[in-house]
Amino acid sequence: MESRAYANRKSDTRQKRYGVTNEHRRGKITREICDFVAVPKDLMGFVIGTNGSSIKLIVRESGARLTSDTNQGGFSVSGNEGQRARAKQLIHQRMEEAQTKNRRKVYPRQFVKIPSEFENLVKGKGGDNLHNICTVTGAKVLSRGNNSFELKGKKKNVQHAELLMKRRVASARVKPDKMCCYIDDRNLPGGCELQLVPVEEEDRMVLPGSHSQHRLKPSEEHELFQGACGRGETVPSYQNDLVANALECLHKIKRGIESNKFHEADLWCHIGTVIIRDPDEADVGETWDIQEAVDKLKKRNWRLAFKEGVQISKHLLQETFGSPKTDEDYMSRYDLSFITPQGRSLRCKVWVANQDVQTKLEEIPIPFSDIKHVVEELHFEDEFTRSRCRGWLVLPSQKYLQADIIFPGCQVDCRLMIRPKTCTAIELNNSRDEAEQAKALADFLSRKLTFTVTDGLHVPKKELPTGLLFKHMRCSRRTLYEPREGFTLIISEESTWCSDVRGEQNRETTDLHLGREEWDRALAGKDWEPEMIASKLPEFLQFVYQVQDFLTMHNRNI
Repeated sequence: MESRAYANRKSDTRQKRYGVTNEHRRGKITREICDFVAVPKDLMGFVIGTNGSSIKLIVRESGARLTSDTNQGGFSVSGNEGQRARAKQLIHQRMEEAQTKNRRKVYPRQFVKIPSEFENLVKGKGGDNLHNICTVTGAKVLSRGNNSFELKGKKKNVQHAELLMKRRVASARVKPDKMCCYIDDRNLPGGCELQLVPVEEEDRMVLPGSHSQHRLKPSEEHELFQGACGRGETVPSYQNDLVANALECLHKIKRGIESNKFHEADLWCHIGTVIIRDPDEADVGETWDIQEAVDKLKKRNWRLAFKEGVQISKHLLQETFGSPKTDEDYMSRYDLSFITPQGRSLRCKVWVANQDVQTKLEEIPIPFSDIKHVVEELHFEDEFTRSRCRGWLVLPSQKYLQADIIFPGCQVDCRLMIRPKTCTAIELNNSRDEAEQAKALADFLSRKLTFTVTDGLHVPKKELPTGLLFKHMRCSRRTLYEPREGFTLIISEESTWCSDVRGEQNRETTDLHLGREEWDRALAGKDWEPEMIASKLPEFLQFVYQVQDFLTMHNRNI
């Protein structure tokens, strides 16, 4: 019976994918298609009209049904083919009218300079990226040659366009040497098909330029076969490929350490959710078997983002894993992220000491060996801040391997990373402009950052040096557990603020950072072999499964 039911579902899926049946032709079954028309957010009101007058006219003239989606920025259009085509035509006409009116307005011009090696990246093939930036932000962006771009429009739209351009450059500077993505079928029944499921509003990420966000989940509800892989009964199909990719990256890092390019490395993973950004409209509502979905990922048809963190009770963690190892000297860490005029990410890390600490701050080691890639240490002018805080300006870590593992049958996914580390940011020494920008930011933070017991760390955003963009701030309080001998689980309770100019987002979450003590000891020095490190990955995956099962069992709302 089960095989027959599955065959019927499979037949329905293939009919939907490749054509209609005779019953469809006879009109016994009708399925209405829905299209999405993207509209810049600053034009949504114009398309809708006063009290909905314009959108009502479009509905009346086209016969289609329209639903506005302010989060994605656009309208869902349903009806027959002719109705949908007419509605889309009228929406585009309305947008052109609004843009014509906007062109008559005179806005001040702004010029943005992009490093020459990233100019084509910002433009995109045939100017696709610039066109997308214009559509998303409502600003007009023109290439003026010599790595220069002219931005026109409302102040907020221009700021948003500048942010998207510089974030693209900043991301390219630290793009992982190797990126891969896998789908793990644990907890899924045989022959299970997958689909894209929209992310709930409260779970969306702040992703500049992103309209829709989805997760890959089973197309039908099923009973969880929880814990089968966690007990080591099966080996994931991607395991050999993951080990091979890790081994390749470890060999590169080892050569870098031997030549003194790097000093050490680390290997660990985050628990969170993999987000699929802005998939094609044709993919939404479609279904795939696991291999078909893997092929989509390999061909880079889907852009991915990773949202760190879960919702889990601290009391439950202590009840399950026992008392944590806490740091007696430091109470929290702040992470601030900036983008320079040259399109480079710079981060500020500030450690806050406990109130009753007796030792001089300079004599207290920083927990978890967190301070690497240092550009400059900060020297706070505010007396109370100086008595409680130590801070550094650092570069983001270069990733040699970034492996996302999607678990459609579980509530959470994971991202595994291998990174080389160095103690100084030699890279900035090759650019006078960038070194001066980093120096200006370090001086600003030393003078203006203040810490108080009641309000925490304060950043005067409106006083930032010209050209610097402030995009992210996080306060984390970390504790270390050992849920299994030889393995570590760092729990970070986090308060996060982030902005993409259009708006801000504040969220409270718990970040889970999984590691292995043997890796930490070996990779902190030079006496290790890539084969030894990579051979431990299968056992580490079983530890990931164990943590997943714990989260699924105790928190159904992750």
